Amino acid sequence: MEEMQSNGIEQTAIPAQPAVEPVIVEPTRPIQPPVPLRDRVLAFALLALGYLVCRFQISEYPLLGLIYGLVLYGLTLWHFRGRAGKKALGIWAVGLLFLFSHLLTDNGPVRFFARWFAVLLWGYGVYCAGGNSAEARLGDLLAAEAFKADFLMPFSRLGAFFTAVLDRSDGKRSGIKTVLLVLLGLGLALIPLLIVVELLQYDAAFTKLLDSIFSEDLPGEICRRILYFLLAVAMATLIMSCLFGSREHRMSRVLDREAVAAFRIRRRFVPLVVSAAMLIPLLLVYGLFFFSQWPLYTSAFTGVLPRGYTYADYAREGFFQLCAVCAINGVLYLLVSLFTRRQGEGVRRALLTVLCLCSLILAATAFSKMVLYVQTYGLTPKRVYSSWAMIVLVAAFLLALVGAYWRKFNITRALFGLFVCMFGLLCLCDTNALIADYNVRAYEEGRLDAVDTTVFWDLGDSAAPAAVRLADDPRYGTEVKRFLSYHGEKTVFKALCHGVPGLRARSVCAPYWRKTATVRVRIDTEEGFEALGCWYGEKGYEHSAGTSVHADGSPYAPGERTFFELEPVTWDGWAPIENVEALRFQLAVTDDVNSDRMTNWVDCCYGDTVEIVLTGSRAKGYTIARAD
Repeated sequence: MEEMQSNGIEQTAIPAQPAVEPVIVEPTRPIQPPVPLRDRVLAFALLALGYLVCRFQISEYPLLGLIYGLVLYGLTLWHFRGRAGKKALGIWAVGLLFLFSHLLTDNGPVRFFARWFAVLLWGYGVYCAGGNSAEARLGDLLAAEAFKADFLMPFSRLGAFFTAVLDRSDGKRSGIKTVLLVLLGLGLALIPLLIVVELLQYDAAFTKLLDSIFSEDLPGEICRRILYFLLAVAMATLIMSCLFGSREHRMSRVLDREAVAAFRIRRRFVPLVVSAAMLIPLLLVYGLFFFSQWPLYTSAFTGVLPRGYTYADYAREGFFQLCAVCAINGVLYLLVSLFTRRQGEGVRRALLTVLCLCSLILAATAFSKMVLYVQTYGLTPKRVYSSWAMIVLVAAFLLALVGAYWRKFNITRALFGLFVCMFGLLCLCDTNALIADYNVRAYEEGRLDAVDTTVFWDLGDSAAPAAVRLADDPRYGTEVKRFLSYHGEKTVFKALCHGVPGLRARSVCAPYWRKTATVRVRIDTEEGFEALGCWYGEKGYEHSAGTSVHADGSPYAPGERTFFELEPVTWDGWAPIENVEALRFQLAVTDDVNSDRMTNWVDCCYGDTVEIVLTGSRAKGYTIARAD
């Protein structure tokens, strides 16, 4: 060891220490708790519901709209575990009430709008169930909260569905990467899968199994099922986002009470002079219009036609124009009442009052013209919708007048209640049945000279109970029996899918359902032939009853017998078939050169069992005649 002297102090060399590498501590992510089993079950249940909605569409099975709605509302109640308040439960009750239109009416447009209105009410109920609503009852924040609930909250928590589905039992997320890799593998396997399946269809048993699973071509059906699955994922994602966004109060600070109050102050930026200058010329035009057309338009109230007019011309002339003017007045009323400054409140109120009165006169005139038209020509769906819209418009203007002079009157709550009541009346009352019943009753009582029976086809099952009263009418009996026969051949399942109208129509139309006709053929030809076919129809609409051949491929010989069943046909493409009971048929004989030789036509009726004899030869031709 080497010794060193420094200032009389003996020092020794200290061995060098090994360099210590710095330890890099990676930040740890907070451990997230596993997703509760309840949320996972909810996610998969919503996925299954979304797939069923896409796979079995409500347009084909209307009653499914009610069933899907009940399942959705039931899952929502289960998610909130009974913690939803009275406000949410009341809103959901109203939504369920609209869903019952799928059970009570066969009106397709009404069912469609009722279904979507129930969805909007469901979203607002979910928003209130999470404790997000700032009002115990419906009030001035209804529009803002409904907008948040139905248009913002479905996108507030989009990861909730994937978090619930991709969670593992150990509390770690498997990640979206795994899902993407699986989808990539499935996409790569799609092309070879289709090729292999196409090659394996040489086997009859395998082909039969595929036909029982897939109703159409396999590639198209697979792509369709994949599309259904993707749409189901999107639907489940939006629903889960609503549920979890409400529970986590994601939208509580958006458009809250303070923001809405500040917006109400800022929105009133239009000076009163601008609003007055906009309304006064319009009101003067209305005054001139009433003065010049007073004798003509007051005829709608007296029921006396002006000279040179028919009922149709008078009722139609100006009706839609008056409706459009009333709608424009409603928009102007909203703009002036919402955006005009508070100064000069008396003048603003007076202008709006005159505008409402003019609109009420125009609406009453248009409605009276429609009543006169209905009394002369009967009801149709369009006339019912137009009358309903005019009633709603008149009631809205009356409520606006009340709100202009009564400070404590909540116009928002009143208008919402008016719409719910009037729309509920349209949905829960079977308007199609009311239309058919009114027209038939007015015809029976002599108030209508004719009944438009073609409207029955648009009214569907709901028109059957009223139409059956015209079955024996010499003027409309043939057309009505054709309609009743078409609706009477529905199966119990198909009738049940159309709710009460479907079951009622099947019950009253059953006696008019044409039964299968049976044709028994005795072969008495000079030589045998390969096969025998049967064609039947009504007034030129031919249909095939099939081809009769021997199982072993042997030809038919004289003395043999065969039979055909002629199924009822009441609808051919675009037009209904004219004859109800009678039909005609002919046979097609296939000889050894595989050429069809047609026989003569024979008349019979549905439900009959016809015994015929086939005679003739390939050289002479074939004929059929009724057997004794």
